[in-house]
Formats: sequence, structure tokens, C-alpha cells
Amino acid sequence: MNPGTQKDYFRHGFSLIEVLIAILVLAIGLLGLGAIFPAVIAEQRNAFAVIEGENAARAAQALISNRELVDFSMISEDFNRPLRSGVGGGPSSALGLPHYSYEWVVPQDGVSYYNWSSPVPSMYGFANFSTGLWSFYSNDSGPSINPDLDIVKLNPTIAQIPVSARLFPQPYSGKEPKYVWDIALRREPSGDRLQAAIFVRRIDARIRVPKGFSLSDVLTGGTSGNPLPTDPVLPVAIDGGSGRPAVDDGVNPMMFYAAIQMLEVEVHEEHLDWLVFPDGRNPMIDTSVGFATQVGQKLVDNTGVIRTVVGLPSVDANDPLFDVVTGQGRVVVVDPPFTPQQAGGRETDEARSNAIRNLTDPAYDSKRASWVRQVIFTPRTPVAIRVVTLEESR
Repeated sequence: MNPGTQKDYFRHGFSLIEVLIAILVLAIGLLGLGAIFPAVIAEQRNAFAVIEGENAARAAQALISNRELVDFSMISEDFNRPLRSGVGGGPSSALGLPHYSYEWVVPQDGVSYYNWSSPVPSMYGFANFSTGLWSFYSNDSGPSINPDLDIVKLNPTIAQIPVSARLFPQPYSGKEPKYVWDIALRREPSGDRLQAAIFVRRIDARIRVPKGFSLSDVLTGGTSGNPLPTDPVLPVAIDGGSGRPAVDDGVNPMMFYAAIQMLEVEVHEEHLDWLVFPDGRNPMIDTSVGFATQVGQKLVDNTGVIRTVVGLPSVDANDPLFDVVTGQGRVVVVDPPFTPQQAGGRETDEARSNAIRNLTDPAYDSKRASWVRQVIFTPRTPVAIRVVTLEESR
């Protein structure tokens, strides 16, 4: 290397502009990387919640299959048969009408507590909305469990599942509860066996835990040696005035347990990936429809299939369902789509459990089992849902 070339070599370097550009590129890269990390962490958290939710659902399935907790084999033959107000006022079997409805029965009273929710009446009072106690013992509409059994007379709580038993992990188990599960029941068409839909939800993270207590104390009322000064707090609550999810502060008497809700729906053969809420703009159920139609929501229909809301449909004036979308109904796209046999369309009402033709025409049994006409869901999207058939039930 000659002296001139060596001199030029040592003079070569980076200009200030080049250094600033390099710093700018590095900064942009770091910002992009920083934006990715929260998304990755959120995805990991959600994936972990799904795994934990599935574990909670499996635990719930094991519990409801254990007759030491609740014995579903004692459930009455009248359960899930239609009731006709003004026609005998009792179970259909008493009227000589042995048709099952095959619809989910949820702990919901559309008048007393959830007047902002679904107007579809449940046939049996399944819950104490102030405490979240789940029960299928009996109510004014008739027994859902055989009341003549001696074991029921001696121990009515055999037909109850309190909130404390539905927490996961269990209180005082070494880990604080994170989830709570609830169930809805129905008859499934094959053999008229009982089927349960298990919904698992996160416990409201906003629940306040007083100093010196644990979340287990707050959700159960505390231990005998350290009782909580107030009643147990609901793990998932809903405001009785607005119908929206809220945190239970242990003081507001208008806080109710956020039970599973139910709405009427239609499926039309023109769009088998559409789910229609025919009264979707009815002020009485608008809040509930808003929960059911949010993207990502999980719905269980009366055929026992779990479906996810994936978006809103696009429609033009030539579409056969244009009047449905632009009228009083609300429509969402769901996955998986429905089958042609499930599309009853506007005739679905004729197969509902309280329809006169349905009660007198046995031919409607098959339609009642195949047409989608009802969905159940929870206000906040569950982390897991499991539909199980209780093999030993009758």
C-alpha cells in the first residue's frame, strides 16, 4: 500500500448525516419491536386463559358427573317439556302432551330481574340472582326434580350448586380463584338425555379485596375465624338498572349475578353463515342483543353447537334477506355455518315450545330438534364452553 492510499484509508469514516440516519432507522426498528411485545404478551395471556378455562370446564364436567355434588338422575320427567300458561298451568305431560322442547333452560326471569334481557321465559327458576345459587329443585311452574323422592325431602340442597362450588381454582386451595362456571340444561334429541352447556368466565378483576382478606374471603364471606364484614361478593355481576356488566361492591342492592342469557334467533337457507336476531332492535332486549352480536362472542344454539361471531354481513338491495337486515332484525356472521336442515327461517316460531301447533302436532318434534331458534350466551365472552351429555340421566 503506497503512502497516499494509506492516508485516504485512514481518513474514510461516517458523516454526521449517515450517523443520524442510522440512529433513526434503529429507533424505528426498536419502536416496532416495542409495539410487538405487548401484542405477543396479550396473545400469550389469552392462550393461557383458554388453557386454564378448559381445565375449569373439565373440572366442572367432573363435578356435575359426580352424584355426591348433584344427582341429575333424579330430574323429573317433566323437565324440558313445554308449559302452556292458561291451559292447565302445568307441565305438558299433565295435559297428555309428551313433547320435549329440546331448548336450553337457563336461570333467567325476563320480568323480575332481567327486564332488559331476553323475553323468552325459562320454564324453571334456576338461580337466586342475588347470590348466584344454582338450583333445579322447583318453582311455580312445576318441579324440575322429582319432589316425592325421600332424599329430596330430607336434603333439598342436593339439587343446588352454590357459587363457592363453581369457582376455579377452589377457594383456599393454595391458589386464588380466577374463573367461575355456570351451566344450562336441555334434553338432547337422541334418547332425550340431559345435556349441559358449561360456560367458564374470568372473575371480575376489578373486585376490591380489603386489607387483611383474600379474594377467597371476598367471594365466600370469609372463614369462621376471619369473617368478611359484608355478604360475599358476586364473581361476575350485572347492573340491574342498565343490564350491563359491573363490579359488585357488596353494597349496591341492584347488583345481580350475571347469569347465562337467552335470545330467539332465526337461520335462513339463503345465508347459512348468518344468524338473525328478529327482534334485534327491540328496546327491551337491545342490551342483550348487543352482548350476543359482539365480534368474538361465543354462542350455543339449541342444536348443541358452539359458534363464534366473526363479523357483520354485507348486503345489497337484491339480497333475499335485505328486508331482514334493514328492518327490525340484527344479523351477524358466525362460524361454523349452519346446515340446510337447521334453517327454519321465519317458520321457526311454529316450532317453539309455546306454539299451539307445536303442542298438538307430533310432526313438529323433528323440526323442533333441527331448526335453530335459540342461542344462549354470557354478557362477557367466556374463555371456554363445553357441551356434555349426562349419560346416566334419564
